[in-house]
Amino acid sequence: MVRHPKNKDENKKPEPSENPTKDTPPVEPPVIEDDESKKRRGLDKVFWLRVGLGILAGAISAILGSPLEVSQRIFVGFGIMIVMFIVSYGIAKGFRVPLLPSDKRKLVTTGYGSYFLMFIFSWILINTVINADLSSITTIH
Repeated sequence: MVRHPKNKDENKKPEPSENPTKDTPPVEPPVIEDDESKKRRGLDKVFWLRVGLGILAGAISAILGSPLEVSQRIFVGFGIMIVMFIVSYGIAKGFRVPLLPSDKRKLVTTGYGSYFLMFIFSWILINTVINADLSSITTIH
C-alpha cells in the first residue's frame, strides 16, 4: 500500500493539546525578546534612574546648602549635581544595556536633560520651602 507523503499518520489520534475545545484558551507561543527591545528597556531604566537621581540631587543640594551663603550654595549645588550624574553613569553601566560600540554615548546622553531639569526644579522647590518667610503670611480673623 502506497501512502501519500502528507498523510503519513492517518491512523494517529489527535492529542488533547492539538485539538483545543471551546473551554480552553489557545496556548500562545512564548514571547522571545529581541535585542532591540532589551536595548529599549535598558535605556528606559537609565532614563528613569536619571529622573529620580535628579530629584534626589536637588533635594540634597537644597538641604546641605541651606546654612551656607548664596554664593557657596551655587558651588555646592552644582558640585552635587555633577557627582550624582557620574554616579548615575556608573549605575547605568551596571544595567548592562546591550548597545553597539558605536552607541556607547547613549549611556551618557539618555535622560541628561530631564536629569538637569528635575535637579533645578527640586532644588528650587525645596530651597523655597526651607527658607520660606512665614511671618509675611497674614491670616484673616
